[in-house]
Amino acid sequence: MTTLSSKDWHQILARGVLTALLFQGFLTGNPLWVIAAIFHQFPLFSIGLQYGLRPFLIGSAVSLCCITLLSGVKPALLQGLFFLIPCLLVIFLALRHRQVSNTQVEWYPIGRVVACLTAYTLGLAAFLSITLLTNDNLQMLQQTFLEGMGKFNPNMEALYQPFIVQLVMILPAFLASFLFLFTLINAVFAQSVLQRFSCNLRPTPSMIHFELPWWPWWALAVIGIFAFFGSGQVGTISINMLWALLNAFMLEGLAIIHSYSTKYEQRNLFLWIFYTLMVVFGWLALPVLIVGIFEPWLNLKERLCKI
Repeated sequence: MTTLSSKDWHQILARGVLTALLFQGFLTGNPLWVIAAIFHQFPLFSIGLQYGLRPFLIGSAVSLCCITLLSGVKPALLQGLFFLIPCLLVIFLALRHRQVSNTQVEWYPIGRVVACLTAYTLGLAAFLSITLLTNDNLQMLQQTFLEGMGKFNPNMEALYQPFIVQLVMILPAFLASFLFLFTLINAVFAQSVLQRFSCNLRPTPSMIHFELPWWPWWALAVIGIFAFFGSGQVGTISINMLWALLNAFMLEGLAIIHSYSTKYEQRNLFLWIFYTLMVVFGWLALPVLIVGIFEPWLNLKERLCKI
């Protein structure tokens, strides 16, 4: 491990404090601060991907202590469960490597990193389904959403009540997907900034080489059966886990798009246009998801590159 200077340690401590301050946005409810809080994992990722696992753990401890002092133990525990553990998982796996030869280093495949993060979000979706969707909590959540809707327009409360009831039932999947998405966004953002200043420990992996292990497809089959045939709490938990699992296949589909983009000289422009269209026209995500699910049988990465 490289010896860190006092300046490095000041950076680590400062980023830990910054993480805690940004996280407060979730508790204040201020819209601008909430947007900033979405990226509160960025300082932690910048520590881990620049300095390694041990400094990351120290920065995380500083962050937890600051959150405890500012807001109490419960918010600190929630931050650890929802945000610190995924950061730890991604950094620990992303920095794993082995020396293949004197000049070549093989890094842990990014597809397996995403698969491990997916496994954590699946467990989180199941945990949230069990804890949030009990009878008492379910009624409280539905009432909270309806009251929030009523503040904008009292007439909309009755109109949207059936929609709110269904929305609350997949709230655990939404929270797990939010965690999955923004954990990856913060990790990619931190890696990009560090690479720009040549501070990254690991070379930036390419989406072209992204490949999931086989277990997500087996999980899709098993969870899909329980979601389709299950009833009561089993069915609800399975549906939320199924939605959370689909995020990994979306990335598999995006890897196909990245592979196809290598055919163009203006590859970055092609990807910018594609992602912009996918955000504007949300339905484009559906074919990407479908080809991601069936990629092992269609083998589109190789076929599209030959066109």
